Amino acid sequence: MAVPQVAHLVCGSPHRNHDFDFARIRLAQALYDAEDIRTDSVIDYENAGALLRSNLLVSYTSQVPVSETASAALQAFLERGGRWFALHASNSVGANTVIPQIMGTRFITHPPYQRFQVKITRPDDPLMAGIAPFEIDDELYCNETVCDDIEVLMHCRWGGEAFGGRMMETKDWPLMYRRRVGAGGVLYLALGHANRPYDKPFADRPDQPDHRGPWATPVFTELVRRGVEWAAGRRPL
Repeated sequence: MAVPQVAHLVCGSPHRNHDFDFARIRLAQALYDAEDIRTDSVIDYENAGALLRSNLLVSYTSQVPVSETASAALQAFLERGGRWFALHASNSVGANTVIPQIMGTRFITHPPYQRFQVKITRPDDPLMAGIAPFEIDDELYCNETVCDDIEVLMHCRWGGEAFGGRMMETKDWPLMYRRRVGAGGVLYLALGHANRPYDKPFADRPDQPDHRGPWATPVFTELVRRGVEWAAGRRPL
């Protein structure tokens, strides 16, 4: 019998600005469905020992503080061949300057939840095989690219006003990319917003509509499935 891999699932935030319970359940199910994977679930990156004993890392976080020790462990995990499948706001890390250098991007802002067109940047890439351009209801993340070696797989061309009154230039914003780090790497998928009415950045703000549009779509489910397979080393780096 094959020895199962161990997945380190990090899902949560001290700000509770997403429906992390929902995301945790769905990602744990995707890991379970992949078979021969055991999953340990935590809410931050601080258990460096557990991470370094794991085979793969999956994250759905937002504004989670990451200490110097945890940042070094993440780097070591990837350098030795580990793979990190990071979703949505995982690259929103506040003042931390190390994680964006590892992931390749940093979250800036996003316009209001809306429907937008997703284009396939590299249709010949194995991870994109059979995925056609699609429309989706989600938060369109505007991420700052901090490393010039990311391999963009999907993007959206957009420009306009985002939260905070920021005017964002019209350009191709990466929505899914891969980046090699040492013998391992990062696969980042910007899609995947989910919130209940009371999941919001600030408690004194009005409740908002229940959003989890991308999670109900077959294309997003397939992207998550492939992301888990990639993180488990079942797809090419």
